[in-house]
Amino acid sequence: MTDERDLLKRLEDIPDPAAHVATRLAARPPAPVEAPAEPSLTRHARERRGLLAIMGGLAWVLLFSWIEGFRDDLGSPRVIVPLAVAALLAGLGLLLALRRRARGLPAGVRALQALVVAVPVGFLAAAVVRSRVADPPVPLELHVRCIASALGTALPPFALAALVLRRSFLSAPAWRGASIGALCGLGVAVGLETHCALDDLLHVTFAHGLPIAAGALLGAAAGALHGRA
Repeated sequence: MTDERDLLKRLEDIPDPAAHVATRLAARPPAPVEAPAEPSLTRHARERRGLLAIMGGLAWVLLFSWIEGFRDDLGSPRVIVPLAVAALLAGLGLLLALRRRARGLPAGVRALQALVVAVPVGFLAAAVVRSRVADPPVPLELHVRCIASALGTALPPFALAALVLRRSFLSAPAWRGASIGALCGLGVAVGLETHCALDDLLHVTFAHGLPIAAGALLGAAAGALHGRA
């Protein structure tokens, strides 16, 4: 027993070969932790930003339609009812895309993917049901004018949404941006039909549907680049 105790004491006298390394690490100050350039938003701040973007975009679409001049038959049930339904669906879709679920979780990716597909497909189906191919064809200058009007209506709301919703998506930022962009494009398409009375299928599909396709693509790009919280 005595020999074992002496051996243990002698082991404690052996110097630690890595002691100098530990001494240097202890003397070195800890590396500073840099705060992010733009801190992530709180849940309530994200909700406020989303509401601000929706209200601002809606105000611009209404203002632009008023400047262009509302169509004479806007009060007709054949015109106002489908537009009201489309506007309601766009609002409900935005609510689904932006609203938090239980425990503060965002909308599921499957629901967002369904929105990205359903918005253009639903718009195209409605155009096929409601419109016809004009005979004679609509002059090219009317298509170009409506496309320019679509761009003028769509660009400010898209830019506002991209700015306000920066760093707002906790996951799948490209899909969230695409769904919000497509729904904003649907709102713009509704605005276009409040002052454009052309009922040609090709015109409605390409000129009025342009904001939906462009919104989905631009929204996906903006979400992927700047949307992640």
